[in-house]
Amino acid sequence: MQAVNQTQELEGPVKVRAFILGALMALIFSAINGYLSINMGWNFSYGAVAVMIGYSLFHRIQGGSCRRELSFLLITSVSSMGVYQTLGFIIYMLETEPLASYPSWIAPPMEVIQAKDISLQHWIAPITFLAIALAVSIVAGLIYYTILRDELIRSPKMVWPNASATTKLVDACMTGGGSARLVAVSAAIGFTITLLQHLPTLRGLDLTTLDLSGLLPPGCILVISLSLGFASIGYLISSRTSLSLLASGMISYLIVTPLLVSRGLLEPVGDAMTLYQEYLMKYSMGPAIGILLLGGILLSVVMVAKNKIKKGAEENLNNGETGYLELYKALLQGILGNKKYLVAILGIFALLASFAYVLNPFAPLPPVFAVAFTAYSFFIAGFMEAIFITKMQGETGMGMGVSSILLYDLPIFTAGYRAFTGYLVYPYLRPNPWLSSGTLPYYKYRDETRVSWRDIMVAQITGWVPTFLFSVFFTLVLWKYVGFGTPMMPAVGLLQSKVYITMVATGNISTVLNPWTFLAGGVIGALLEVFTPISMMGLGMGLLFPPHYIVPMGVGGLARLYTERRYGKQFYDEKGRLIVAGLMASSLLVQVLMTVITNFH
Repeated sequence: MQAVNQTQELEGPVKVRAFILGALMALIFSAINGYLSINMGWNFSYGAVAVMIGYSLFHRIQGGSCRRELSFLLITSVSSMGVYQTLGFIIYMLETEPLASYPSWIAPPMEVIQAKDISLQHWIAPITFLAIALAVSIVAGLIYYTILRDELIRSPKMVWPNASATTKLVDACMTGGGSARLVAVSAAIGFTITLLQHLPTLRGLDLTTLDLSGLLPPGCILVISLSLGFASIGYLISSRTSLSLLASGMISYLIVTPLLVSRGLLEPVGDAMTLYQEYLMKYSMGPAIGILLLGGILLSVVMVAKNKIKKGAEENLNNGETGYLELYKALLQGILGNKKYLVAILGIFALLASFAYVLNPFAPLPPVFAVAFTAYSFFIAGFMEAIFITKMQGETGMGMGVSSILLYDLPIFTAGYRAFTGYLVYPYLRPNPWLSSGTLPYYKYRDETRVSWRDIMVAQITGWVPTFLFSVFFTLVLWKYVGFGTPMMPAVGLLQSKVYITMVATGNISTVLNPWTFLAGGVIGALLEVFTPISMMGLGMGLLFPPHYIVPMGVGGLARLYTERRYGKQFYDEKGRLIVAGLMASSLLVQVLMTVITNFH
């Protein structure tokens, strides 16, 4: 009887409660990551938080659960298909870039942007386009990954570290656990502290920031955001990154800016944000973007060369890896050998090619170029990008979109295209390459999760649909009531995209940033990452971030360093990550909501 009960516990059904709670948590996590994506270009996984909350509610309070249901909740909660970055970028470009223009099917008229009008009738066309284009891209991506899943997961190097940890957490919960209270208590603390900070703002008293710039020599900027959420982010991103960010920012705002002011190269304005923006546009943007963009590419090259030398040619030839050509052959065989896949793929391509021809996002180039580029993106570049991202995520737990520069941007630029729309639209002309981390690892660890491929698909859709709709609403509300490029919403993630897209869309690199500081930043950043304890990411973000967030994120890094030295590095995985995830989630949500309420007030 005990064996039968144990089997039922492991293989039980997925109840309605898992759908509801999973969708709700997907919305919450999507909102947090949307806010972070716009402002920093970062995302975090909150799968561990979802598992602990689900276990606490289902197993402890409602009398029992199973691995399959808890895993379904986990997958749903981390399944987000928001358009924060895309929609936010359209708005940001129209507000800040005089040369930017988009057709009516992807952006509302300029007068709507100027009036910050979020009435649905003005946004229905862009939202409809994004919904249809995203759905088509997702379906194609799922077909690709369904065909290639066994080939992609069979390598022992493909471990997906983050997903592996959360699936092990599911197993730990089912065999006994109690860490959910850490998330609940820390979330309650973060909610209470942040709410008490923001309530006085309704009476005109600001307890959220501390501006010490006026007490320092001319040109020094020291504004501290008293944000528990950003301190939590500093803890999550590792002490190396957050402390590099702190050092970079402090050098910028306490040494470089006053030096530039003393030499008459910067205007000694009284407003810290204005001085920051002038410094950013004239001096720090070039090396910062070079570090984050070019440095990432150079770092990849250096690390590949380093690994080749270290492992040796013989090991690389006999490591069981499946090459790109073999995978492409498997993809073609899978499509041609299955009538449903063949019809679906050809139908999707015909739809995209028709869209490319009729709307021609690459105008003034002829429509035939749009169709040819769609074919290239769908059948060649899309496949290569999907495999590149999958291997990176599977082996390191991280994903970077740098491959798109060579696969898409360079061909478009070389063809003579000089406009903005094409660079925004081309990601929807190929199978979505970012689906692998939300599908393949859970299928690989299905012995632990007890979920089928169908379960994974249903869980993903349960998270995707509400997060898409919510992301539209949330982005428009943030823009209208908080604004992009403000102390509350610095929009550094959008700024990075704007700088790069403006360069390629206009062909005038030198008018956007200094090519020499851009190149120097990339080389120096990659070398520092490889040969010193300095984090290239932290260094670059410290040059881009407003001064408000430098100190709280540095404090978070110091806290991470202290806990690792005091309690060991395992403390982060066992307790630290859960505590700060609760603090960050509640603090950032209250921070955004109170800012909106203050604007209404």
